[in-house]
Amino acid sequence: MKNREEQLLNWIKIGIVSGLATSVIYPSLIFVPLPSLIQVFFIMAFGPALSLASAGIYFYLKLDTDRITNRIALVANIIAGTMISTMLLVQSAIRHSKPDLVSETQKWVWYSVNHVHYGLDVAWDLYIFLGTLFFAIAMFNHPKLGKLFSVTGIALSIVMIILNAMSFPEPPAGSGLFDLGPFIGLWYLAVTIRILTTYKSYARKVIG
Repeated sequence: MKNREEQLLNWIKIGIVSGLATSVIYPSLIFVPLPSLIQVFFIMAFGPALSLASAGIYFYLKLDTDRITNRIALVANIIAGTMISTMLLVQSAIRHSKPDLVSETQKWVWYSVNHVHYGLDVAWDLYIFLGTLFFAIAMFNHPKLGKLFSVTGIALSIVMIILNAMSFPEPPAGSGLFDLGPFIGLWYLAVTIRILTTYKSYARKVIG
């Protein structure tokens, strides 16, 4: 039993470290002009880190109750981690291989290929929407996260998916709408910090 409890706490620790890592990688990829090698490394690391961070949230919430919404959120965010790595790697490969466009046919082919990552972007948004929504629902009556995190996460995720549906196939920012991605990232950072500051005492109280 003790070994199982230690494994549970280790998963939460891994989730915290991974969550903090994603909070550095994500804004760096968006706002910082990184060298190509570091950019590719960050892209490769982001998806797995997101999946592990989600596992940490799952096991933290599981200390209270093993809700079905919590399980759905974990599965959705693991898929989201796969989708974001796929999308960013495809996007990076397309941009690094852009040829000199001369004819209208070349421009049309390039335009079509370039839009592949737009579809992957929406797929990623769909799964991070599901993961965020169901994690937020699972938090509603949680003693350490509770209604503030829950309602905020639900609202952010719903508005994000609506904006994506309205702007499809373009991303919201490219269609004159608002990109809520950074705010979703801030929500996960706040959740990670809350878990970091409470998991030891909370786990000790629950596990005994």
